[in-house]
Amino acid sequence: MAPVAIATLQGDRIGASDCELLREQALAQPLNAMTSLAYVVVGLAVVASARGGHRPLVPASFYGLCLVGVGLGSVSFHGPQPAGSRLGHDLPILLTVMFIVAHDLSLVYSKARHPMVLFGIAGAVATALTLIDIDLGTAATGVGVATIAILEFAVRRRRVRPATRRQRQGSVTMIVVTGFAASSWFLGRSNSPVCDPASAFQFHGLWHVISAVVFGLWWWLAFDARPGPPAPSGPTSPATSPD
Repeated sequence: MAPVAIATLQGDRIGASDCELLREQALAQPLNAMTSLAYVVVGLAVVASARGGHRPLVPASFYGLCLVGVGLGSVSFHGPQPAGSRLGHDLPILLTVMFIVAHDLSLVYSKARHPMVLFGIAGAVATALTLIDIDLGTAATGVGVATIAILEFAVRRRRVRPATRRQRQGSVTMIVVTGFAASSWFLGRSNSPVCDPASAFQFHGLWHVISAVVFGLWWWLAFDARPGPPAPSGPTSPATSPD
C-alpha cells in the first residue's frame, strides 16, 4: 500500500477507508464527493418518472427522496464532513435498502400486501437502531442487502413480475451492472492493491455512479409499466336515445 494511503487510514476521520486522499479544504475528497451527486440525479429521475401517471407517485416520491438523501449525505460525508456526517451518509442508504425489501416482500409474502406500510415500520425500526448505535444501522444495511438478494431471486422464480423480454433483458443488465458496482467498491477501498489516493480517478467514485444506476434499474424493473393507449383526440359522439 502506498505511504499516503496508510496515512489516510490513521485516526478516525470519516472517508479514510475510501482510498482518496483526505484534504484540508472545502471538499475533503473532491472526486468521491462530486460523484455522489449521481444518486441525486437518479432520485430526481425516479420522481419525474411518476409525473406522467405511468408509475405510482407515492412510492416514487419516497424512493426518489431516499436516493436524493443518499446523494446529499454522501456529498457531506466526503465533502465538508460536518458533525453527524456519518449518520447523514448511512441512514438514507439503510432506508433505501428497507424500501426495496418492503416492496419485494409484498410480492412474495401473501400476508404482506401493503409495501408502504411495511416500509414505514421498517424505516422507523432502522432509524431507531441507527440512532441508538450507528454500527447497528450499518449491520442492518448488510442484512438488508442480503435479504434483497434472496427476495429478488424469489420474485423471479415465482414470476410475480411480467415475464416480458424487456424484464428479462433488464434483469440481466442489472445483474451485470451490480457485478461491476461490487467490483468498484472493493477496488475503491484504501487497502485495495490498486488504491492510489492522489489519482484523478477513484474507484469509490465509480462505485457511486454505478450503484446509482443499479438503484435506478431496480426501480425501472420493479415498477415497469407501459404507457396506456392514447385517449381519442376528437370529440366524443353523444349517446343516442332510443326512439
